Amino acid sequence: MEAFTGNLASYRLQLVLPPLYTAPGLEGTLRVERGAVRREFYLRDGHLVGVASTEPREHLAQVLVNLRILDAPRAAAAFEAAEGANLPYGTFLVQRCFVELSQLIEAMEHKAREALFDCYAWESGEVEFTPGLPLSARAVGLRLPMGTLHRDAVARLREWAVFREIFPRLDTTFRVFREFAVETFSEEEDVLLDLAAGGATLGELLASAREAPLFAARWVLHLYRRGALAPHRAKGPQVGESTEFTELLALVRAFLSSRKYDHAVALAAQVLERGPVPEAHALYREAEVGLTLALSDELFALDGRLVFEPIPRPAPADLTADDLYLYSKLRGSRSIRQALRTAAMGELAASRSVYRLMEAGLIRVAPLADGAVEPPSPRRTTTDPYGLNLGDLMGGG
Repeated sequence: MEAFTGNLASYRLQLVLPPLYTAPGLEGTLRVERGAVRREFYLRDGHLVGVASTEPREHLAQVLVNLRILDAPRAAAAFEAAEGANLPYGTFLVQRCFVELSQLIEAMEHKAREALFDCYAWESGEVEFTPGLPLSARAVGLRLPMGTLHRDAVARLREWAVFREIFPRLDTTFRVFREFAVETFSEEEDVLLDLAAGGATLGELLASAREAPLFAARWVLHLYRRGALAPHRAKGPQVGESTEFTELLALVRAFLSSRKYDHAVALAAQVLERGPVPEAHALYREAEVGLTLALSDELFALDGRLVFEPIPRPAPADLTADDLYLYSKLRGSRSIRQALRTAAMGELAASRSVYRLMEAGLIRVAPLADGAVEPPSPRRTTTDPYGLNLGDLMGGG
């Protein structure tokens, strides 16, 4: 393929990427630039083999801290020492046993995935493809299938579309109801609630994320669904004042009564996509607590017994970027509870992700010591990680 240059207003990455990873034997550099952020993606034979970025939060030290592989003081000290030794940061970390090679690769892959996913959401800026790779790209050693990355990136775009349907304006401000954030309170939620209480706009909340903006968007959406964040709106009729959702809310209550918490969570969330319906917030909280307890209690009982198998390269295609992100968080966390409650996807989605990792064989449970009592086996839920189809819900099951 020959070199080309274009504008993201006309050539979004979801259109540009497929020809680059389906062309046999293609090797080249894809540059994407917007404002002060410039990223280069190195492609070879349908795989992403390296990334360079000017975005500060994508520095390897910050990624290692976010994944809890290193704490911030240790990561900073190692960076200074690597500079003094005139060694690449990653090389220094492995040589001096700060991290295992497998953990370093996990962090670099996470950085590469999130950088690419962020560029998929850009609607302005420049995109350029140049055949050939720089020498620095040949030393990185990543090998991420572009087809799988494209699939996950498109899923992220759908997630953003739902978020923007609910919150169309970045200058939206919020009322804060902390009493509705207690059940699954986390440090990340606390920061967002403090900012919102101080009058921060939605754009400022998203910009506060230590990692990708989508992670902050997930926390905001989670807090909104529970009723802890309520957008300031113009005076007038509110969605919840009509009888539009009477039947759907009755169905949510029926799911709760029959302990079908996964169905209740999904349906209440769909109602809340239309607007802040007070009863839907309350039902969502009740269903979420029931489902989270059912899932996480089983996982918490496995603390200290999880065994992490090496991730094959490439990783299983049926696992998402979020699954692999959680794998790294689990390995770097002191407990399962800490990993689930600090995961950017939220505790409920993180619990489901753990089960997918178990099914894929990347996590297994070590046997109990002699005489110990085996906890109940993990319960499978029927909720799709991206939501339930409304027609399926209305049909029962």
